[in-house]
Amino acid sequence: MWAHHLVIPLIFLHGIQCEVDRSPSMLAHYMNLLSIGESWIAATFDITSNGTFFYGKNADHELEVGFRNKTLYMMLPISKSPIQNKNWEKRYVIDFDSVGKIGPSLELIITFQHNHIHVYDGCDEIFAGFEPHLFLSLVQAKVQVVENWMGPPPKHFQIGSGWPIGQKCKQDGVKKKYAESYSEEIEKHFQPSTFKDLDEIFFEQVVIAPNGFNGCKINNALLNINETKTLDCNICTCLARDDVVCHAIECPAVACDHPMMKKGGCCPTCGEQCFYENHKIANSHGEVFWPGDCYRCQCWDTKVQCSSEYATCEPPSCPEEDWVYNEKFNCCPKCRDFARFCDTHPCHKYATCTDSKRGPKCSCNTGFQGNGTYCEDIDECAFSQDAREQLGGCLAGSVCRNVPGSYKCDCLPGYQMIGEHTCLPLIRV
Repeated sequence: MWAHHLVIPLIFLHGIQCEVDRSPSMLAHYMNLLSIGESWIAATFDITSNGTFFYGKNADHELEVGFRNKTLYMMLPISKSPIQNKNWEKRYVIDFDSVGKIGPSLELIITFQHNHIHVYDGCDEIFAGFEPHLFLSLVQAKVQVVENWMGPPPKHFQIGSGWPIGQKCKQDGVKKKYAESYSEEIEKHFQPSTFKDLDEIFFEQVVIAPNGFNGCKINNALLNINETKTLDCNICTCLARDDVVCHAIECPAVACDHPMMKKGGCCPTCGEQCFYENHKIANSHGEVFWPGDCYRCQCWDTKVQCSSEYATCEPPSCPEEDWVYNEKFNCCPKCRDFARFCDTHPCHKYATCTDSKRGPKCSCNTGFQGNGTYCEDIDECAFSQDAREQLGGCLAGSVCRNVPGSYKCDCLPGYQMIGEHTCLPLIRV
């Protein structure tokens, strides 16, 4: 396969800190690179650091990659959910701490090869996943890179296209050290909280003004003249006997997606995040997430409430005899490990399909180029003379003729084919 590799050059300061070009044109270029289907993000940093490597958001989708508490998290857009046909996000969380001894720095490489997602620490493969609905083409997205960083800054950061692992790990190969991980689908639209406080039963105490009271009575409260009180989220002042002026409390703006009114409060406030099943990456307040196909949860001010839900299942990308139902909270079938994905013919007719644990791997045959799901013929005859000679043929006295996956050498008039690629002049007697 012939592939073009694009790498964004970065400027290094004192050999320790890298400075990323954050100009609008370059940020747009970062997003374009991730949208082409064969791309990667690479960073070298201290394992105790926390921050966001990449963040992109438009009106429909959100893409975020960050590292926190020795844990990599990726919020990836998916174009179609197995639960409902709408645009959602899917959060992947990979716990590097579960691998064992790592560090003190990470050489993180995340590759997106169409529907395949891989995470590496150098040449150690930490995670491999297959997301059939992955959608990284964010148009007119607002992009940020290496933001909100705490701890030593990254020593190295790049975004590129192609497959860097093949060249980087060519000598020693790739070792598999899979980390503990989980994923959950995130609903984009807000759902009202299912948490309901019990109504308190109380008896109201009726306030009776004393004899000779010369102030104001409002909402069962007594105010002296020129006295101001906050009553039922209003600020009221008694100007004269039974003459009261009130105005609503001015509430400050809140910087959260799902403001809430806490019991007894007058102004909207932001709820606290939740940690579902002791996860190291929290769910934000108001977030609705699905840890399984049939299990829907919502975070509401430190509390998580879940319920079993009906799911509309899509058939997996493997033969029906390879379907399994053995995952927690999943009522939809999945493909078993090393299923016969190739039996469903996912690759191009000029590609070779190989079954793997995470799905089919398609690679174009010799003489073709592409990503495996689409392959096109390489025109060897368009190569230079030197390149053709390195391929072994079409020397003097011959002309190159391209054929699917290869080429042939046809002799010019007055020449005779000797072997496969060599023509000699005819000897007339």
